[in-house]
Amino acid sequence: MLKVNNVSFYYVKNKLVLDDVTFDVKEGECVILLGPNGVGKTTLLSLLLGNNKPRAGSISYNDIDVKQLKAKEKASYISYVPQLIAGNDLTVYDTVLLGRLPYYKIYPTREDIKLTNEYLSQFGLEELRDKQTNQISGGERQIVSLVRGLIQQSKLLIFDEPTNNLDINAQLRVLDIIKKEKKSNKSFLVSMHDINQALDIGDRFIFLKEGKIFAICNKNEIKEAIIDEVYNVKSHINKTEKGEFITYEK
Repeated sequence: MLKVNNVSFYYVKNKLVLDDVTFDVKEGECVILLGPNGVGKTTLLSLLLGNNKPRAGSISYNDIDVKQLKAKEKASYISYVPQLIAGNDLTVYDTVLLGRLPYYKIYPTREDIKLTNEYLSQFGLEELRDKQTNQISGGERQIVSLVRGLIQQSKLLIFDEPTNNLDINAQLRVLDIIKKEKKSNKSFLVSMHDINQALDIGDRFIFLKEGKIFAICNKNEIKEAIIDEVYNVKSHINKTEKGEFITYEK
């Protein structure tokens, strides 16, 4: 589905933000981008969305270069869920309906309206449908943003820190939605800070360090040495009957 081949990027010449990055995301797979702040995760997401162009290398969806995709075609391949949408005077209903915008011209179709009502019901947003997004909590806005991304019905969903700045209940709800949607064979690329949350939803993990890929591994291939080197910490992988969790010390 998504292929990133030898991608490099800089804002200032001779100062690479991303250096020779290569990976893919397969159909039905959840891939997690991990690494400390400033390592290039946000820049990489911007390139994947076509907001910036690589200085070298290529990015393609189903073997079509992202630069050649028209807006409607790109919408069928990719939807994006930002960290936290700002509240405004749009209602929850209208915000979710905007996820269908790439598919209608001036006015939404009956199918768009039908889908919006179905998604509001499916994700427990019916009671909020007529509230403005500046009248609901940050956690509720993040769910609305997530549902707006899902209703676009793209093949790949890109998430930028989907649980950042949320309370525990909202974090768990977001993670639960992602896990359930994985069963429908959607693909996910998720940028995250919390490795324990990443382990809960991820299939493969890409560790970035200083703009380069330090390691790509499956869950059972993650080693303390990888975490220690990327994050400059001393980590411990703790094994329990319910799975693994990681603790840290300086």
